[in-house]
Amino acid sequence: MELKDKLEQLADTLTSAEKACLKLILANAVAESIDDADLSADTIKAKAFRTSVVSISRLQSHKDLIPENGIVFRGYPEFLTNETLTNLQKESKDVRSQAIRFHDHFVVSNAPVAKSFASSPELNNLLSERIGATEPTGKANYIYYDEIGMGIEPHIDNEDFSLNVIMMLNHEWSDQKSALVLFPYDKPPVKMFLQPGELIAFFADSVIHSRERISKGEKVSIVAFGFRPV
Repeated sequence: MELKDKLEQLADTLTSAEKACLKLILANAVAESIDDADLSADTIKAKAFRTSVVSISRLQSHKDLIPENGIVFRGYPEFLTNETLTNLQKESKDVRSQAIRFHDHFVVSNAPVAKSFASSPELNNLLSERIGATEPTGKANYIYYDEIGMGIEPHIDNEDFSLNVIMMLNHEWSDQKSALVLFPYDKPPVKMFLQPGELIAFFADSVIHSRERISKGEKVSIVAFGFRPV
């Protein structure tokens, strides 16, 4: 029996809190494994990475819903009007002065326009039409990476963002452009360069992801909405 199968058996004996701790341990193991090495190679570090990644997704009660790459949708939603996008961009700028630093990025939670969009039937339908019933968690965060070196290390999200729906609002850069990076099982990391108004929805509680560190002259602002499968 492989280690990932043993971990899945272990998970069946754990409480929800214990499972959450195990997921964090595995996520930390993944973060330690990620460097310039070939993660598809037959090395101990690569095997540890693959075992940790697949085990994290298996710990979810909704594991059967998770696509191989974790992505539920990427694109420009048909219901997103220019007016709505402009309103989100404007609110993001207006509340920037209220942002609180959280590790290496700034956050403003539940501003009115973002919260309204998060609870819209159209956004919920976009997800439920693809994976079955979903519901918003009530979380809507404006996130800013606008100082040199800001970003997020490889991680998984908590249950508030089991399904993380991210929309790019603004991205300015001079020489180097940073990306959202997903680390699917047994495949090379995938870099996502989203355009303003473009949206990606993925199982952020199951797929390791990060935000590359931004460089001089670069600013990124996004809005993220939390959902969960029902």
